[in-house]
Amino acid sequence: MYSFRKTSRIYLSVLALGVVGFVSHTFGKEEKPDTSTEVRNLRMGVCTHFIQKKGMKHWDPETYMPLVANLGVGWIRDEILWGQVEREEGVYQLRDHDRAWIDLVNEYNLNVCLTLAGGNSLYENQFDPEAFGRFAAYVAQELDGKVQALEIQNEPFNWYARYFNEGTSRGGDWYGLSVETGEVQSWVDRYRVLLNTAADAIKEANPEMEVIGLGSFPAINYRQIEGGLSPSVDGITAHPYSYRTVPELVPYASSPEKFELNGGRDVADNEGTFASFIRMIREFSEEHGGPSQIWLTEWGYSDFRVRGGSNGNYWGFTPSAVAAYAQRRFVEGLGLDIEMSAIYSLIDDRYNRDDRLKAETNAENHFGLLRSDGSPKPVYDAVRRVAIATNGFVPSDQIDYEVTATSSRKDTAPIDWWDGTTLTVTDDIASYQFEDENGGIVIALWSMERISDFSARSARVSIGIPFGQGESIRVEDLMTGEEYSPVTEEDGKGNVLIPDLGVPPHPVLIYLDSSEA
Repeated sequence: MYSFRKTSRIYLSVLALGVVGFVSHTFGKEEKPDTSTEVRNLRMGVCTHFIQKKGMKHWDPETYMPLVANLGVGWIRDEILWGQVEREEGVYQLRDHDRAWIDLVNEYNLNVCLTLAGGNSLYENQFDPEAFGRFAAYVAQELDGKVQALEIQNEPFNWYARYFNEGTSRGGDWYGLSVETGEVQSWVDRYRVLLNTAADAIKEANPEMEVIGLGSFPAINYRQIEGGLSPSVDGITAHPYSYRTVPELVPYASSPEKFELNGGRDVADNEGTFASFIRMIREFSEEHGGPSQIWLTEWGYSDFRVRGGSNGNYWGFTPSAVAAYAQRRFVEGLGLDIEMSAIYSLIDDRYNRDDRLKAETNAENHFGLLRSDGSPKPVYDAVRRVAIATNGFVPSDQIDYEVTATSSRKDTAPIDWWDGTTLTVTDDIASYQFEDENGGIVIALWSMERISDFSARSARVSIGIPFGQGESIRVEDLMTGEEYSPVTEEDGKGNVLIPDLGVPPHPVLIYLDSSEA
C-alpha cells in the first residue's frame, strides 16, 4: 500500500506545477499554514472525499489540503452522513474525523459546501423530513462559521429514491417517471418536502447559512420547482455532466418526444447548449417563486479507458482534453453568473484496485485533478490558472465587440444520445465579457471544437473602443500562461480591430484597461 505521508512525491508534484511557497512537509496539528497571499476564487470549487468512504481511504486531509489551497479555488464540496452523526435518537455528535478535516479547511481559509447525505435507521422512515430537519439544524448551529453552505442530499434520484424502491436504479428514468407506468414516482415530491423542511429548520437555527438542493436530472428538478420550494432554499443545485461531448453542450436537447417527458416543457434549446440549460432553469425557477442562484456542485471529465464493447454514458478523454474542457466550463460558468461551480474531483478514486482492467476502465476512478498517488494531471494546473486569472471577475456588457471565426472546425463525430437526439458541436467561437476586480474589461474567448491535433483557428475581433486606446491590449493564454500584445488596426469606424487572432480550443483572455471601457 502506498504511504501518502511521504513528502517527496507531493513536493516534486508541486514544484512541477510552479507553486510558490508550498511547505514540503506534512503539516502537523500544531502548525498553522500561511495562506495570506493565496487566491480564493469564490466562484470556483473542487469536490473532495475527505469523509473517506469506500474506495476513498487514501484521501488524507493533511496531505492534500495544501494542494486544494494552492489550486486557488474558494470552495470545497464534501459530505457528512446523517447516520454517523445521530447514532442515538435525538443525540447528535460529529465524528472527530469530520471535525478535524473541516477545521483544517478553515485553517486554509477555504469555504465549505457540505452535503448532508444518507438516511438514518433509527427512524421508521429512514428519511423522515422532521427528523432530518433536526439533524440539519444541529449541523447548521454546530458548524456556524466553519461551513458556509449546506446541500440537502446528493443526487437524490439514486440512493434517496432507492430507499422507496424507486429512482433510476429501481425502475425510474431521467424524467422522474416510472418506466412501467409513465407516472411521476413518489420520491420526487418526497424529496421536495425533505428539502423544504430541512431548509426551514436550518434557517431557524442559523439564518446566515446558505441552503441549496435538488441536484437531479433537469426534468426532475423542474417538477420539484413547480411543486414549490420554500423561501429558505437559497439555490438550485445541478450536476451538468456533458458525458461524451464538449462542455458547451449537455445531453438535454429539445425534441417533441422529450417535451412531453419533461413535463410539457423544454429544459434546453434544440442544440442542447449548456448556456440555454442554465438560462431556462433560472427563468423557470424565478417564474415559480424559486431561487435564482445556480450552484453546480458536481461536473467533470474522466480520462479512463473505455473498454471494448462498452456502451456507458461516459467517454474517456485524453488528459489534455480534460484540462481544456475544465477551463471552458469554469469560464462559461463565470459568464453565466453561476454562484459556485465545483469540478469533480480532486483525486482519482481507487475502486477495483485488485483488478487492473476493471480499475483502468472504471470511469469513477479517473475524474481527479490528481492521480491516486498524488501526482498532478494537466487539469490541475489548468484549473489553477483559471482560478487565479479570473478571481474577482463579474459578467459585464460595458462595451460592444464582435468575434467572427474566419476558419471552420466542423464536428466530425456528432454524438447520438440514447434518447434519440444528436449532439453536434457548434462550429463557432464562444465569448464572454467580464469586469475584473480593478474595473478593467476582459473578453474571454475560445473555439468550441473538440480537442484535436489542429493548431489555433483564426478569428477577427472588433472591439468598440477608439483605435488610439488599443496599444495597451494584451492577450493571455489560460493554458500556457503566455501573454502577448496582438496585432491591431483601425476597423474603418475608428475602433480597434484584431484582424487575425489565434483562438485555441481553450480560453484566452483579452485585457483592456479600465480607462478604455
